[in-house]
Amino acid sequence: MLPVLFTLTIPASLGIVAWVLASIASGAWQVRSARAAGEKDLPKTFVVWTAGTAAVLFAAVRALGGQNILHLERPLAIPVHTYGILVAAGFLVAMSMAARAAERSGLSRDKVLDLSFGILIAAMIGSRVLFIVVNWDEYAHDLVGIVQFWKGGLVFYGGFIGAVLFSLWYMRRHEMPFLQYADAMGPTVAIGQALGRLGCFSAGCCWGGACDVHYPLAARFPPESLAYQSQAATHVIPAGAPTTIPIHPTQLYEALGCALIFLFLTYLRSRKRFHGELLALYLMLYAPLRALVELFRGDEERGRVFNFLGGWARNAWWNLSTSELISIGIFAAGVAIYVTQSRRASGASVPATA
Repeated sequence: MLPVLFTLTIPASLGIVAWVLASIASGAWQVRSARAAGEKDLPKTFVVWTAGTAAVLFAAVRALGGQNILHLERPLAIPVHTYGILVAAGFLVAMSMAARAAERSGLSRDKVLDLSFGILIAAMIGSRVLFIVVNWDEYAHDLVGIVQFWKGGLVFYGGFIGAVLFSLWYMRRHEMPFLQYADAMGPTVAIGQALGRLGCFSAGCCWGGACDVHYPLAARFPPESLAYQSQAATHVIPAGAPTTIPIHPTQLYEALGCALIFLFLTYLRSRKRFHGELLALYLMLYAPLRALVELFRGDEERGRVFNFLGGWARNAWWNLSTSELISIGIFAAGVAIYVTQSRRASGASVPATA
């Protein structure tokens, strides 16, 4: 458990230099990608991405560091969070593997890469929107907090729904067969999730409920973690406690499950019988995994469906978490895709009779 991997410190005298170099590096990287894709207007690409990066960095330093990067009054400390590194690694690994799988299937590698970046944005927005909806009582009087995503508050299913909706729109616009590309990308989502959940474990978010102190896999999170802060706020642990109480490492449960799903779907990739099979199996495997892990979760912040009925419903066995309810729909969608596409494939393989 290491919430902050290391801290990058920029001296006040080098603030402008670091800002300019980072912006130019972003523009140069995009020019490299544009050249590889065969684009011709490279100067425009460089200017747009360099200026855009500069604006984003300026705003980020102002919002997060409370300083003007053009005139730093003190060294700028940038904590590099393990969570962010692992989530980014999960995205990059999933993206590169999806592009490779698409190429092997005779699909466009470049289209997968372009789609992946759009999915990243849509997933971040969707995961934040669902968290805000579930916890609206907390944000109704703090509208500024809605955009403060760096303080935590992302729900995977919200990101998944956002990514699917964007993918449907993007593939339709670019005339990409959805199910074929989904089969190429589906298994890689699982390995990206596995790495992301390791990031959750390092940050102490998405934590589990209390477990026996002698449970060999019991986790105890330090004061910097979200699990500790939640338990302290709800008086589960006394002020100044060294760690949380022993809790289930639900992040590791899901990481292991997603890794196994990835291995299974990768094994089936060359053996699939119809388009959409890998997507359907991913949905049918991940949904029950998530529902099972939800039974061990302890972060009530993720929301429950029937909390609006009052306190008597909050701890009822039938009061499903938001993710448990969505899991039912995800599993049903997987079954529908599997049955529909397998029937179509069977019908197409039967020779017509006179």
